[in-house]
Amino acid sequence: MEKFVRTILGDIDPNKLGVTDCHDHLIKNGGPESHEHKDFIMLSVDAAIKECEAFYKLGGRSICIMDPPNVGRDVLKTLEIAKAMENKVNLIMCTGFHKAAFYDKYCSWLAEVPVDEIVKLMVAEVNEGMDIYNYNGPFVKRGTAKAGMIKAGTGYAAIDRLELKALEIAARTSIETGCPILVHTQLGTMAYEAAKYMISFGANPRKIQLSHLNKNPDKYYYEKIITELNVTLCFDGPDRVKYYSDATLAENIKWLVDRGYSKNITLALDAGRILYQENYGIEKGKWCFGFPYLFERFIPLLRRIGVTNDQIIDMLVNNPKEILTFDAPRTFEMDKVDSFALNMRNKLNVK
Repeated sequence: MEKFVRTILGDIDPNKLGVTDCHDHLIKNGGPESHEHKDFIMLSVDAAIKECEAFYKLGGRSICIMDPPNVGRDVLKTLEIAKAMENKVNLIMCTGFHKAAFYDKYCSWLAEVPVDEIVKLMVAEVNEGMDIYNYNGPFVKRGTAKAGMIKAGTGYAAIDRLELKALEIAARTSIETGCPILVHTQLGTMAYEAAKYMISFGANPRKIQLSHLNKNPDKYYYEKIITELNVTLCFDGPDRVKYYSDATLAENIKWLVDRGYSKNITLALDAGRILYQENYGIEKGKWCFGFPYLFERFIPLLRRIGVTNDQIIDMLVNNPKEILTFDAPRTFEMDKVDSFALNMRNKLNVK
């Protein structure tokens, strides 16, 4: 297959992606994130399948599962869900890292293992198969499911040394495999800097998505990122009134598409807590919104304020198809890295 998207059941023609949620969660099997809130533990395969069925009935066809190794990823449970939804919903999983707060600064493997060696581990997850033990060590057992995305993460208003290391690893892994990248930005900060750093290492900007910018509702910042870097903003914030209303997000998206930036936007729910999903909520005796919210509440709101069907199709179908399609692998060359990135790397002693 000349062009492909890598799902956990195998590579597919990009035209089969359809309507895509570019950042979401179905299973979270603990890890450091679960210490922030008990709702981050999501272990019900049955609830996840039901949520996927609801997504499918409303026209959804592909979901990017953005839990990296050691931070909630569960290859085996997600494979169960993928097999139950085969020929209905494609599931794409990721390798990589989250924000530095989830890793010990001294003795985690992100801190201790050299960049070159970690890149080899990430490349193997994309090209050979994900470790079913999620790199929890000391053993590695590769399954048949391969990663189709790379994740990196940055903290609030600053990029930690470990995060800078993870951004370099993401860029270099993407170059060597052609795999796309998505970055967690804490409350939508440091997004421009994270993208610029990866591009300086040679990452293709059209394969980079920046998540959570909806939590930083600065439309002029959005425009700066798009016009100067040509990356994509993954707006994953509907149904998050604790940050900002749906109206704020919808109006900012309308402002962007009116200026011709519909090719630089993707959409998602990022429903990564029990009470963000209808069927997990039912298991806990709660009435919650879930994946249908995107179709039943947020997309109609976009239409109401004048976002066209063509622009919505760009965000849900055309842009994910371009971004999630693998590039041809390239050879990483350190001597071609921009001096800006090398200087920052040296200042923070990344190696």
